[in-house]
Amino acid sequence: MKMAMHYPGSLFLFCFFLGFFYWPVDAAVKRYQFDIQVKNVRRLCHAKSIVTVNGMFPGPTIYVREGDHVLINVTNYAQYNISIHWHGLKQFLNG
Repeated sequence: MKMAMHYPGSLFLFCFFLGFFYWPVDAAVKRYQFDIQVKNVRRLCHAKSIVTVNGMFPGPTIYVREGDHVLINVTNYAQYNISIHWHGLKQFLNG
Protein backbone atom coordinates (compact mmCIF):
# COMPACT_ATOMS: atom_id res chain seq x y z
CA MET A 1 0.00 0.00 0.00
CA LYS A 2 1.48 3.33 -1.06
CA MET A 3 0.58 6.52 0.82
CA ALA A 4 0.97 10.00 -0.58
CA MET A 5 3.56 12.04 1.33
CA HIS A 6 2.36 15.64 1.61
CA TYR A 7 4.01 16.10 4.99
CA PRO A 8 7.02 18.28 4.01
CA GLY A 9 4.85 20.83 2.19
CA SER A 10 2.28 20.88 4.97
CA LEU A 11 4.99 21.36 7.56
CA PHE A 12 6.40 24.29 5.58
CA LEU A 13 2.98 25.98 5.34
CA PHE A 14 2.32 25.40 9.03
CA CYS A 15 5.67 26.93 10.02
CA PHE A 16 5.14 29.84 7.61
CA PHE A 17 1.74 30.74 9.06
CA LEU A 18 2.91 30.17 12.62
CA GLY A 19 5.84 32.52 12.02
CA PHE A 20 3.57 35.04 10.30
CA PHE A 21 1.16 35.29 13.21
CA TYR A 22 3.79 35.10 15.94
CA TRP A 23 6.33 37.42 14.36
CA PRO A 24 8.13 39.31 17.14
CA VAL A 25 6.87 42.86 17.50
CA ASP A 26 9.50 45.58 17.30
CA ALA A 27 9.96 47.63 20.42
CA ALA A 28 8.52 51.09 20.22
CA VAL A 29 10.59 54.19 20.92
CA LYS A 30 8.71 56.52 23.28
CA ARG A 31 9.93 60.13 23.33
CA TYR A 32 9.11 62.64 26.05
CA GLN A 33 10.05 66.27 26.65
CA PHE A 34 10.28 67.37 30.28
CA ASP A 35 10.50 71.10 31.00
CA ILE A 36 11.46 71.67 34.64
CA GLN A 37 10.25 74.97 36.14
CA VAL A 38 9.73 76.46 39.56
CA LYS A 39 6.23 77.89 39.99
CA ASN A 40 4.63 79.81 42.80
CA VAL A 41 1.50 78.12 44.10
CA ARG A 42 -0.99 79.62 46.51
CA ARG A 43 -2.90 77.21 48.76
CA LEU A 44 -4.96 78.21 51.76
CA CYS A 45 -3.49 81.72 51.88
CA HIS A 46 0.09 80.41 51.77
CA ALA A 47 2.43 80.98 48.82
CA LYS A 48 4.96 78.27 48.10
CA SER A 49 7.47 77.58 45.31
CA ILE A 50 7.26 74.06 43.86
CA VAL A 51 9.15 72.28 41.12
CA THR A 52 6.92 71.28 38.20
CA VAL A 53 7.43 69.13 35.14
CA ASN A 54 5.64 70.55 32.10
CA GLY A 55 3.71 72.76 34.52
CA MET A 56 2.34 69.75 36.44
CA PHE A 57 2.86 68.50 39.98
CA PRO A 58 3.30 65.61 40.22
CA GLY A 59 4.86 65.24 36.79
CA PRO A 60 3.37 63.48 33.77
CA THR A 61 2.82 59.74 33.53
CA ILE A 62 5.01 57.79 31.13
CA TYR A 63 3.24 54.97 29.29
CA VAL A 64 5.49 52.17 27.99
CA ARG A 65 5.44 48.43 27.57
CA GLU A 66 8.09 45.89 28.33
CA GLY A 67 10.79 46.06 25.66
CA ASP A 68 10.08 49.68 24.67
CA HIS A 69 12.89 52.20 24.54
CA VAL A 70 12.33 55.48 26.38
CA LEU A 71 14.04 58.73 25.42
CA ILE A 72 13.45 61.63 27.78
CA ASN A 73 14.83 65.06 26.98
CA VAL A 74 14.96 67.19 30.13
CA THR A 75 15.35 70.97 30.01
CA ASN A 76 15.96 72.56 33.39
CA TYR A 77 14.64 76.12 33.63
CA ALA A 78 15.08 76.22 37.42
CA GLN A 79 17.94 78.18 38.96
CA TYR A 80 19.36 75.08 40.69
CA ASN A 81 20.20 71.48 39.78
CA ILE A 82 17.35 68.97 39.71
CA SER A 83 17.31 65.21 40.27
CA ILE A 84 14.56 63.09 38.71
CA HIS A 85 13.43 59.74 40.07
CA TRP A 86 10.61 57.32 39.22
CA HIS A 87 7.75 55.76 41.17
CA GLY A 88 5.86 52.62 40.28
CA LEU A 89 8.62 51.17 38.13
CA LYS A 90 10.07 47.73 38.65
CA GLN A 91 13.82 48.13 38.24
CA PHE A 92 15.82 44.93 37.99
CA LEU A 93 19.36 44.69 39.43
CA ASN A 94 18.81 47.86 41.42
CA GLY A 95 19.63 47.49 45.14
